[in-house]
Amino acid sequence: MENTLFLLRHGETEWNRSGRYQGRCDPEVTPNGEAQARRVAEHLARLNLAAIVASPLRRAYATAGIVAERLGLPITTDERLVEMSYGDWEGLQQAEIKTRWPELLRCWKRAPDEVTPPGGESLSDLQRRVRSFLQDTAAGPGAILAVTHAGVIRTAVLEIRGEPLARFRQVQIANGSLTTIHWQDGRLSLADAPWNGEDVLYSGSCIDPGSS
Repeated sequence: MENTLFLLRHGETEWNRSGRYQGRCDPEVTPNGEAQARRVAEHLARLNLAAIVASPLRRAYATAGIVAERLGLPITTDERLVEMSYGDWEGLQQAEIKTRWPELLRCWKRAPDEVTPPGGESLSDLQRRVRSFLQDTAAGPGAILAVTHAGVIRTAVLEIRGEPLARFRQVQIANGSLTTIHWQDGRLSLADAPWNGEDVLYSGSCIDPGSS
């Protein structure tokens, strides 16, 4: 038995552009982010998707809405797809975090699996819910699109590769990019590289310092 799960990172927000940690905060997507979603929708229209599931956070749900309208599919939400909580870091840029928590930020950059942002969520907690979602969803029925956040996708990539959470920050997931997961005979595997659409819509400014 075979199936495919697509993980789509939401379209760009102003906080992505300014490098602010978003976490559970809920900024809207920018016009460029909406354009990214439309580009993905056109790409996915050539495929035979069975369902769309999304994080309930506005930036992900709005992205899913643009795709769903093009494909004529309903959207369901799943709390397991929400972004990692960054607690007190949310809404802040790295320079601001460095001023208030210099040693903690250094540890986060060096060994993110050993750090929990103040009032936030650990990577091990994030991993548990991502693993649960993959186990419940990857087998189908039918190809599924999950619209979510960079932290969730990074964790899924590491989980499937069998790599440690210490490599979390080394996995780059651009806004509007599509990561493809194949399920076959009870095993998950990744496609070679994420689909990023046209370069003009997927600039480096869309990748923030933490994840979102």
